[in-house]
Amino acid sequence: MNPATPTSRFVPARLAGQLNSIPKRLNGDAGRPAAVLVGLMADASGWQVIMTERAAHLAHHAGQISFPGGKVDTADDTLVATALREANEEIALPAAKVDILGGLDPVSSPVGFVVQPVVGIIASQVRLQPSPDEVARILILPLADLINPPRHRRDSYISDGHRREVWVIDHPEHYIWGLSAAIIVDLAARVSALPGAPGAVLAAPQQGV
Repeated sequence: MNPATPTSRFVPARLAGQLNSIPKRLNGDAGRPAAVLVGLMADASGWQVIMTERAAHLAHHAGQISFPGGKVDTADDTLVATALREANEEIALPAAKVDILGGLDPVSSPVGFVVQPVVGIIASQVRLQPSPDEVARILILPLADLINPPRHRRDSYISDGHRREVWVIDHPEHYIWGLSAAIIVDLAARVSALPGAPGAVLAAPQQGV
């Protein structure tokens, strides 16, 4: 069976059962805390994932494909609050338009952050707008393309004299690697654990589901 061929419908509540509960805070000993929003949105063709292309003028990770998010602010009560605030700042996503499902495993970055991925369903009719200070453009990518295991591979690069291994997603249009790719691989593993997976959760949603 082609892993990208849908065989049944994606029910968000079922995915929630495969996700972690999200702690209010991360262990500060692991690194500087941050959070990102892994936003899923439904349209007529199926389920999509909201990502961004970072602005070219940024000092760090310019032009890379990432999830909306950033470091915890002192005003943030929880990691969920961090993810929602950053998503609002970067892509004008109102927090009220996101239904939080749960979390993925925290991911450590090579620059000292430990990042909590927060998974949520975004209302289909929401209007998103990139912040030019941080985002070159908003990407709405098919979930099927991202979580297809044959597109996941390991690669390595040299940084400060050390070889680092990273995940890479062989997307047909975008080079997705590093922390963002690791989050996608984790999401794919949770999806594959659902009844009828792999390939089961990609069809367009229907009323009453």
